[in-house]
Amino acid sequence: MTIQQCKYILAIARLGSMNEAAKALLVSQASLSSAVRELENEFGIHIFDRSNKGVRITREGSEFIRYARQLLAQYEVITDRYERDDKKTVRNFAVTSQHYDFVAEAFVRFMKKYRSDYNLSLKEARTIEVIEDVRNLNSDLGILAYLKAPAGGYMERYLKRNGLEFRQLFETCPHVFMGRHNPLASAEKLNREELTEYPYITYDQGEAGPVEFSEELSEYSQSKKHIRINDRATLMNLLLSTDSYTLGTGVMTSDLNNNGSVIAIPLVSGDVYTVGIINRADVGLSEDAERFVKILCETIEER
Repeated sequence: MTIQQCKYILAIARLGSMNEAAKALLVSQASLSSAVRELENEFGIHIFDRSNKGVRITREGSEFIRYARQLLAQYEVITDRYERDDKKTVRNFAVTSQHYDFVAEAFVRFMKKYRSDYNLSLKEARTIEVIEDVRNLNSDLGILAYLKAPAGGYMERYLKRNGLEFRQLFETCPHVFMGRHNPLASAEKLNREELTEYPYITYDQGEAGPVEFSEELSEYSQSKKHIRINDRATLMNLLLSTDSYTLGTGVMTSDLNNNGSVIAIPLVSGDVYTVGIINRADVGLSEDAERFVKILCETIEER
């Protein structure tokens, strides 16, 4: 087995196609197929099922890919340690998430535990982008929330169709986020009718985004005024400067909340949402991903 063969295997798994992987790697498809076949013969395993629709990772192939990723990561650490030029190869780890400040805080804690050089990535994105990043192996894991249906809903089916598995972190009822100056800020609970006259802020999911991809944890807002945004900084500025509101998990971090200037009030609702992580079912979680999930759970519990 060679490092090059491992890179080939990971490229095929990421792109889901021998042809596309060959183009990305700048090798012929015949050479790529031969390298995979030699590796399978060497270990007596079957990594991919091939068809005219592309490739599918087998059960034993998913186990091999986990080891190959770890092997390649260690190879990069060694080359980084002993190479003589200025080009550095560093440890890589990526997370794509909906817009949650507790994810950012967990990421900071995770980053501080690294002692060597690293190349880390935290991307806040639309729901569909979270899913696509994980499906295409551009991110090690994703973090999102969706409405929990008694018999399984749209999101569960969508994730399964895309070869992703979901691990629940916590469940929550919707909460109303607003500035402490808002006229409704003293309420212990709020209902939708009370929010009708106030501007409702949502994250833009694009024209093709189904209602189930909403990040605001309730798709039934009755507000007459609606504001769509793309980033968390704009959300915070609007909540602090206007009487607008949004709906979310109710979990906030004090360090990123302007000293408590934004509050969360429970919304009277029968909705139950689940927040969790997603990853490729056929690849699983790396050691770094498991470590990040542990830190994320600790961060949520503290809030």
